Amino acid sequence: MTLRRQLLLTILLLFLLMFAGVSLISVNNTRHYLLTQLGSSAEDTAHSLALSLAPHLQQNDSRKMDAIVGAMFSRGYFREIIVKSTDGKALVERESPLEATGVPQWFVDLIPIHTPVVQAPIISGSGIAAYVYVSRHPGFAYEQLWHNSIDELTWISLVGTGSLILGFIILHFMLGSLRSVEEQANAISNREYPVQQKLPWTTDLRRVVEVMNRMSIKVKQMFEEQSALTEKLRAETYMDTVTGLGNRNYFNTQVDYLVHNPEKFYNGALFLLVLDRFKEYNNLYGFEAGDEILVRTAETLREIEKDAPGSVISRMSGASFALFLPNIELEASERMAQRLVDALHHIAGESTIDIGHVGIALYRKGMDAGKLLAEADMALRSAQSRGEAGWFRRDDAAMQPIHGAGDWRAFFKKVIEGKSVSLHLQAILSTSGQMMHREAFLRIPGEDGELLNAGIFMPMAENLGYSAQLDRLVVVELSKLATSSDDRLAVNLSLQSISDQSFVSTLEAILRALGTRAQQLMFEFQEYDIVNHAATVHEFISRLQGHGCAFGVDHCGRGFASFSYLRDLKIDYLKIDGSYIRDVDSNKGHQFLVQSISKIAHELDIQVIAEAVETVAERDMLMNLYVDGLQGYLIGKPERIEI
Repeated sequence: MTLRRQLLLTILLLFLLMFAGVSLISVNNTRHYLLTQLGSSAEDTAHSLALSLAPHLQQNDSRKMDAIVGAMFSRGYFREIIVKSTDGKALVERESPLEATGVPQWFVDLIPIHTPVVQAPIISGSGIAAYVYVSRHPGFAYEQLWHNSIDELTWISLVGTGSLILGFIILHFMLGSLRSVEEQANAISNREYPVQQKLPWTTDLRRVVEVMNRMSIKVKQMFEEQSALTEKLRAETYMDTVTGLGNRNYFNTQVDYLVHNPEKFYNGALFLLVLDRFKEYNNLYGFEAGDEILVRTAETLREIEKDAPGSVISRMSGASFALFLPNIELEASERMAQRLVDALHHIAGESTIDIGHVGIALYRKGMDAGKLLAEADMALRSAQSRGEAGWFRRDDAAMQPIHGAGDWRAFFKKVIEGKSVSLHLQAILSTSGQMMHREAFLRIPGEDGELLNAGIFMPMAENLGYSAQLDRLVVVELSKLATSSDDRLAVNLSLQSISDQSFVSTLEAILRALGTRAQQLMFEFQEYDIVNHAATVHEFISRLQGHGCAFGVDHCGRGFASFSYLRDLKIDYLKIDGSYIRDVDSNKGHQFLVQSISKIAHELDIQVIAEAVETVAERDMLMNLYVDGLQGYLIGKPERIEI
């Protein structure tokens, strides 16, 4: 029960008690007053009758006596008038029933009024010849009591109703501050930190509001300080301070994770570019001018990154930069190389830097980050040896289209029309070994009938605009599974899907059809998409949140975005990027980052999952870094399901 209702009920109860007490006292006092008045009146009547009846009694004129008593009784104010001789014989007797006009019987039964019987002697001759007994009728008293009670009830009801209304209005304004405190507390639990500017005039409530304001400010400050510290140390470990790009450590961490993750990576190309004669430029124009060239190069690479989500860009050392593009085809790598050369020429302008050399290395199965970088460096040296600006690629045969000469569009159309998709589920367990949920991975059959994982075909599907249709097939299959399984099921949705109104409408219809079962579905988004398309993600979550679905962030921490987006986004869990999980047992920087992200997330009531857990040593270390869940081949490989 709310405080307002409790206070109103308390006021109402006190009012009823007051009304009952006042009514009881008033009725009792009125009753005693009326009894006194009736007794006095009866006594006067008795003595008056005694004097009037005395001569007639002496003459033994019973008719005259009866007429006098009858005339007095007929006035209607008497319960009984009796004239008795000294030996107890009734000479005249008049009685009327106990009735009260206009007074309900329950009121008569509730308040008994026994009017006193007054006795007066009739003197005849030398002594008392008889007695007159008179008692007034209580009907008059009942009528007076009833009307007084009605008037009193009406007045008290009017006053009480007015008091309750006034009290309600006063409570409304007084408790308005408590409602604001409640809303403020809910906002804090929802990762918002409002401060109430308007303080209540009630001293006690003012102190409560001031304490809540201080707490809100302090919690926000703690979150921002923790986020700032984490971001600062992450930048010191993985970021180049001049350009804001990743450093060599960041490059090795990200690329090494990708080449060991078959679910998200199939092929790729590493572009190594260098600003030739950069040292001479620095000596001639100064370090500030040199840094400006580096920053402009970094901005160019960031623009390219927008067209290639999932890419890794870094400043390796001095004037050397690396761009790694996962899941890129041979022809696309050539276009990208020429784009880089042209961009570098534009940056150089009229400077003396000889810009334009790019070396390309194509990924082959089994290569690690070091081997890939070594081949890109040899390709770069080959490009430089030619003298003129340009690019050079090693091992042209390393990257081949999946279908050979087959057409991707025809391939996707065939898959979508035939709904020839397969789902694999991978378990995500809590650190205590309990099932948290399962993540769904899409597979489609290739030309030879072998199932292809999403890392092979999904980049091309996104480029050609088929990702939303593929995601729709996945969601439909998951909705079928949700009706027969009690496990929660997660799926990673592409930006194209959540931006497609047709897809979102279809998804809403599926969730409505599932009813309460819709709570079993969970939707994940890439951190890159959340940071760069926040409005789209917010709108998607707002539309679906009412169905009870959960939402998560995939690859959290991969980029250098501020963790403040976690506070603004209403998500339920996040998955720390696998690049920081790999070798976490021996890498102090990874340990710090995982632990810091976990603390930030827990302050926001967000669960933390470590993905790509591959070794027992990694798992054991993660158990001490405050993560809530584990995912990876050590925990369980994706398994095909039949729906």
